Amino acid sequence: MNQQVTSLTATFKHVDAFGLKYAADFPTTSVGGQQFALVHAAVPQTASLGAAQASGAEQAHSDALSKVACRFHLHEDLQSISEAAHSLALLGTAGLDGKFRLPRSGGDQARLNAARAFATDATPYQAQLVSLGLPATFLTQLGTDITAFEAAITATGTAVSAQAGATGGLEDTAHRAGVALKILNTVVKNTYKNSPVKLAEWATASHVEKHTPVPRPTPAATPA
Repeated sequence: MNQQVTSLTATFKHVDAFGLKYAADFPTTSVGGQQFALVHAAVPQTASLGAAQASGAEQAHSDALSKVACRFHLHEDLQSISEAAHSLALLGTAGLDGKFRLPRSGGDQARLNAARAFATDATPYQAQLVSLGLPATFLTQLGTDITAFEAAITATGTAVSAQAGATGGLEDTAHRAGVALKILNTVVKNTYKNSPVKLAEWATASHVEKHTPVPRPTPAATPA
């Protein structure tokens, strides 16, 4: 949650309390009553969406770390098989041309595609690859690591989507309640134009804390 939305949500709570205190002056069918109702609804909504946004961010970070670990293990599998296959070719084994090449680009999907190709292509050469020092279970381990990496990619995407959805919902709710706040500023001032005490109370409740961006330091001039 950015600072602007954080400030707005704090103001919504104060405005909601003001609206509840003076509800008799703003009937539910009036413009003021309707705007106070929007702010009232925004208070639990922003709290829930803010929590979902924070949770999504934490989950996305955790899943990203898991994906990095899974990617590393899968890369180790492919490297070991590729090196062993190269040795088989040097020993004169036929049929290895164009196989067991590590992906140089294409990202995670290219790595997954290569891993599945390795699993298929290595099956006929399993005994020979094991004779070069690969574990007897290397194909099983490769399959396990493929599944884990694919699951990590999916989980990361899900967490990022959840975070983005919460962020979008939070911003939309804050925007709608912010518009209601502007309308209320007119309604309340007109309603209490002869009540300086209530106007002062409203000014405090409706105040939105502003955050001034911290300026970046100016780089020191390079001596001539």
